[in-house]
Amino acid sequence: MAKTQHIVSLAVLLPLTFASWQGVTTLAHADEPSGEQRPLSVSDIMKFREIERQDWSDSGLVYAYDAVPDLGDPTGYVVRSTEQLSVSNQWEVERGTHPRVSANGAYVVFTQRPALLAREQAETDEEKKALVTNQVLVNVATGEQTVFENAESAEFTGSSQTLVVLQTQTLSDAEDDGKETPVLVFVDVNTGQQRSVQNVSQFVVADSGDRVAFQTKATDENPGEVWVRNTSNNSQLELIENTGKAKAAMSFDEAGDSIAILAAAPDSDKDEETRQLFVWNFGESEVSSVAYERDGWAISEHSRVSWLYDDTAIEVGFRPLTEESEDLPKPETLEDLYSLERILDDRRVQVWHGDDDRISTHQREGYRRSQRATAESLYWVDTQSWVHLSDDVELSTWIDDDYAAAMQSDATPYLREITWNGFFHDIYHVNVRTGEKQLVAEKVPSWQRGEMSPNGEYIAFLQNEKLNLFSAETSTSQEIGSGIDVSWVDEENDRPQGAYGYGFGGWLADSSAFFVYDRFDIWQFNAQGDYQNLTSGQGRETERSFRIVEKDEGFYGANEALFLRAYNEDTKGSGFYALNRGNQGLYELVAGEKTYELVHWENETNVIYFTEEDFRQFPDVQITDFGFAEPTRITEVNPQQSDFIWGDAELVTWESTVGEELEGILIKPDNYDPNRQYPVMVYYYEKFSQRLHQFNQMKVNHRPNFPFYLGQEYLVFLPDINFRVGAPGPSATESLVPAMEMLVEEGIADPDGLGLHGHSWSGYQTAFVVTETDIFDAAVAGAPVSNMTSAYSGIRWGSGLARQFQYEQGQSRLGVNMYEDIDPYIENSPVFFADRINTPMLIQFGDEDGAVPWEQGIEYYLALRRLDKPVVMLQYEGEPHHLQQYANKVDYTLKMLEFFDYHLKGEGSPSWWLEGVEYQAYD
Repeated sequence: MAKTQHIVSLAVLLPLTFASWQGVTTLAHADEPSGEQRPLSVSDIMKFREIERQDWSDSGLVYAYDAVPDLGDPTGYVVRSTEQLSVSNQWEVERGTHPRVSANGAYVVFTQRPALLAREQAETDEEKKALVTNQVLVNVATGEQTVFENAESAEFTGSSQTLVVLQTQTLSDAEDDGKETPVLVFVDVNTGQQRSVQNVSQFVVADSGDRVAFQTKATDENPGEVWVRNTSNNSQLELIENTGKAKAAMSFDEAGDSIAILAAAPDSDKDEETRQLFVWNFGESEVSSVAYERDGWAISEHSRVSWLYDDTAIEVGFRPLTEESEDLPKPETLEDLYSLERILDDRRVQVWHGDDDRISTHQREGYRRSQRATAESLYWVDTQSWVHLSDDVELSTWIDDDYAAAMQSDATPYLREITWNGFFHDIYHVNVRTGEKQLVAEKVPSWQRGEMSPNGEYIAFLQNEKLNLFSAETSTSQEIGSGIDVSWVDEENDRPQGAYGYGFGGWLADSSAFFVYDRFDIWQFNAQGDYQNLTSGQGRETERSFRIVEKDEGFYGANEALFLRAYNEDTKGSGFYALNRGNQGLYELVAGEKTYELVHWENETNVIYFTEEDFRQFPDVQITDFGFAEPTRITEVNPQQSDFIWGDAELVTWESTVGEELEGILIKPDNYDPNRQYPVMVYYYEKFSQRLHQFNQMKVNHRPNFPFYLGQEYLVFLPDINFRVGAPGPSATESLVPAMEMLVEEGIADPDGLGLHGHSWSGYQTAFVVTETDIFDAAVAGAPVSNMTSAYSGIRWGSGLARQFQYEQGQSRLGVNMYEDIDPYIENSPVFFADRINTPMLIQFGDEDGAVPWEQGIEYYLALRRLDKPVVMLQYEGEPHHLQQYANKVDYTLKMLEFFDYHLKGEGSPSWWLEGVEYQAYD
């Protein structure tokens, strides 16, 4: 066997020295400005970080996360807390991301990507090859790091005793000197001892115990093999000696004593489409092949494999067998050149038939997904029998071993009407032991999946705004709660389509009752339809929406207290509450004019991680117990925030021109002068007032960054819009104009400094509003629809869907098809009223926009250009609906500010606006 070179480096980290951990339970928040702040620059925004991935130990006392900047390198952190929930130590990992914590919390492993600067500097192939990904193992007690170089993945065994690392190593023997090979390294985390197996392509670890299954990499000389290894004694057993070049799927049962494997036939090619199911159990010397008889079907190469129902069943996916088409041979004679069969073999044509279930573009966008779709089946290990739950790959089958039955969704009867009517499906109850299907409900909206009881007997669902309960025993559904004077669906729905439901909150563990929401309160229903309002109407009385914080695992006991989150529609604040269902006592745990979100709840130990935020306060993570008595903040993701001018958000109200009361958020900078009138940057969509107590996402993108504009001496205004069916454009004007008049009349806003910015749906509104008012001094419309008559029969290229549904039933809210009434399509299209526009207009579009055809921007631009209106369109090449290339996002951010500065503040003279830029040819 060839020798390998294994590169490992060690380092010891010092704990971070936050003053708060010297006997104080919470870190000082950046709630109030201190010292001299400066305006944010675009480069400053890039350096703000967010937590992207996080993980916990089983006890919940060890927490690992990564802090990732908008541009730059991430940093990994490990925090260990005491049983009293105070921080004992914290460790930092350079460029650490994607943390994985061992179950016992003793170790954490991070992925470490190459530094951004090194990636940008690398030019030659050799320099780029040298940029490798590492895995970094951290000892939680000491902070010691072990770096495994050139390793793409690593996982802990269920016992937490072994770290399994898939590493690329360089061979150093005479025959293969310098050759790179994938090596699976088994690291004893307690002793540091390492063992390895060469030429491994993939591995999986058991959630419990010490076992690892792996597949070797196939070569022209040697096929792939599947092995199982016990890392506690380093014994291993070959399970399958020949899988060809095809990738196997492997899954351990919960105990880690059995493995289900989907592997191809011996000597199969890597593209082999069928698989065979194999099962190995501890104590057996070889794997068992599981036969099946299903004419015309085979287990798919795209199938997952998983254990269900206390490891008595294995789930796999089947696909119908397809006949392989053969390529026609090259022409051998002159006569062959004129063969129509050979000539037509090269045709490239799509046939759009009026009766197709899906239009051609929808088929195209879903083609890859459809080729990977499977019909789910269960192999019952205890009876050694197959149950096929589906006979159509178009159906979606929902299987979860917390539920004794499955549910199935069938959208096929309604595919054709997606184009104009939206998404619907039929719901079925499926017996997982027999495969028997029972129809639960026909043609319910796609968002309505139903809520199944744990024993599989009942499914609660909403249909036609009514609450229903299906019984599998009687195969019938009945409406329940008809005598309650509340709505189970959105009371404020302003779209022509049916309203969305408020949702369900789960079932009791004994399947005797379930929870359902109205706008504010939580209701409990039993199987007989009897009910009680668990929150006793306190939600509606105080305009607080109570919702159950669902447990990670399991259901609720008969007398178990419920953990709730509430949102206050009046103050926009939120909080956490405990509900004692025995006496219907509702107890406040923490609440206020903040936004509180649950991050993680360790049910067994009642350790809770949550965030608290408002416009000024970043949502750092805090740890507490169920009483929320003394939360401890354990992250400080953006300590630099205190260096910059920030601001405070306040709720303002006004009346629309049709007498509706509206709300919005006005954000003022730290150095706000009440004796001064400010330029105002307006950013909106539909409803934004619910964001009053939310931290602004610190990224450079197509949206204006609020603190950035505050530092440039702007006010930021986020108004709500109320829409009328058939008049989305005028509705925006009716909402916006009196809001601006109110700000001017109160001496807050400069009447000559009002700027409007919208993107996508609000880009459309912006393009329309300026046809009805000159109150705005400059407007930015990102990806706007300008002509509803041409957009109506267009395609959303990203999904392949027709746009007709959006205009008739969806966001555009016209409520009628264009062939029955064209007037609202014309009346709400700004391109037809471009002659009325006097506001300087900046249009932004990506020319590969898959949501709004960028031709809509061209129509608007050409209309304004023809009428000699002040307009510039920024076309970002190769970009979709939201800009992706970082340079383009920065360019748009800078141009947007220059545009507003020039028109609202009289500053600068942007040449691209005043003179234009000649066509640029880019490599």
